[in-house]
Amino acid sequence: MRPLVDYIALSRLSDSAKWTMHEPLLKEHEEPQGIPRREHVLSDYFIFWSTAGVALTTMLSILVFFGALWNPHSQPTSSLVVRPNPYLYLDKILYNTTQVFPLVVNFPQVVLHFNAEDPGRRTQPESHRSKPTAFGTVYPDDRRIHISKSVSTIAQFWNLDYAMESCVVNLSLPADTDRFQPDVKLVKSSVVEIWTLEGEEELAQDIRGAPLASAPRRRALLATLPFPSSGSHLSPAFHCPSGRYTTLELACSDASAACHVDFWQDRRAKPIGGQSLSDVMIIM
Repeated sequence: MRPLVDYIALSRLSDSAKWTMHEPLLKEHEEPQGIPRREHVLSDYFIFWSTAGVALTTMLSILVFFGALWNPHSQPTSSLVVRPNPYLYLDKILYNTTQVFPLVVNFPQVVLHFNAEDPGRRTQPESHRSKPTAFGTVYPDDRRIHISKSVSTIAQFWNLDYAMESCVVNLSLPADTDRFQPDVKLVKSSVVEIWTLEGEEELAQDIRGAPLASAPRRRALLATLPFPSSGSHLSPAFHCPSGRYTTLELACSDASAACHVDFWQDRRAKPIGGQSLSDVMIIM
């Protein structure tokens, strides 16, 4: 009788037999071609995450785009950005100097309007005197001052040179010349209030429309003056820190029964006229 055997050794399969068992469609002695399985899996992961990343960034771009369309006047909230001080240590150089310089006339860089009856003080698109030319549309440096019972004007000034920190507001009408037409419309009984406004941020100059959603809130009443049909009227002096912005509101006074002031001004026009802020520089 043949004895029972617990283990029977099997003959080892050749390499060609291995491939034949796993790849029955391959011919004998033919090895499979292409990328190894591990590299193929890594390639699939790379394609998947790349596609997911592109889809995610596309969705974020669409959300940002439609968000801007939904609220075009919104601005990103940020801390106050102050321009660098160009007068470092100048106070030490001029410490013992006493000298008075003549007045410097400073015109507003930004002039905006809003409905005086609007509690939200929402600004209106900026007025401009654009005109087509052979080189394209040109926007002159004219600024419109418009004050009435229904319209108030915001004017922002960049406080000029070092130590010129005592300012007055000068109200006058610009002259009509061959080179500049201010288109003055004035009711002689007009009485104007000049208010200082809160905030020291620079207002963006955007000729297409409102650079800010609403006008800053009033801080204090600076002066109440009749708008002169000739000559000029000055406000009391006030502190205007060098290198900062002064933002003012011009509105009709409730004491004025009929009030309407409307004209254009250009800081380059001669003789000088319009609404301006003069700096008095006194070095102590």
